Amino acid sequence: MTRALRALAAAASVVAAGAALALVAAPAAEAHSVLVASTPEAGVTLAELPAEFSVTMNETLLSGAGDAAFALRVRSSDGLYYGDGCLTIVDATVSTPAAIGPAGDYTLEWQVVSADGHPVGGEIPFTWTGEATADGATEPAACGGAVPNPGTTTGPDDGSGHHGDTASEIPLGDVLWIVGAVLVVALAVTGALIATRRRPGT
Repeated sequence: MTRALRALAAAASVVAAGAALALVAAPAAEAHSVLVASTPEAGVTLAELPAEFSVTMNETLLSGAGDAAFALRVRSSDGLYYGDGCLTIVDATVSTPAAIGPAGDYTLEWQVVSADGHPVGGEIPFTWTGEATADGATEPAACGGAVPNPGTTTGPDDGSGHHGDTASEIPLGDVLWIVGAVLVVALAVTGALIATRRRPGT
């Protein structure tokens, strides 16, 4: 095997390793929290109001992100909001005291911050058949003043409470790091081939 062929084989191994690194790094960047339980569950009909509404994720949440980064609120089909906006965050669960209006269709809107620092949110539809326990408001209430904004997620809900674009987001810094590493490997391979290539007649 000539020096050029040996260099080419070594370079191919390095490029393969770089590609494998990129494939491993990308899924790791997508590892956001996943909704595993909620009160109420999606699509249920409630005749009795629970003590609280809640969502539980598959991992401990980043509570240090601050209450303003989390949201859990009930919205009626006519656009009114119910609840005081006060949240309790314990490990993987976010909850709020339950309050609701007259019988009808409602949506539990939620947003949490994953352990990796990324916001994840969704909507849980349900039906209420009981009596009103609170008056609705045209704007969501907030404990402490600032109005949370679960509307930062985009894309269709996949049925688990995730919205596609947010759940699959890869941080730009990770992408640039991966691309940069592959480019460095490619430049190194090119340099090795040029340095070891035999000139005709030598």
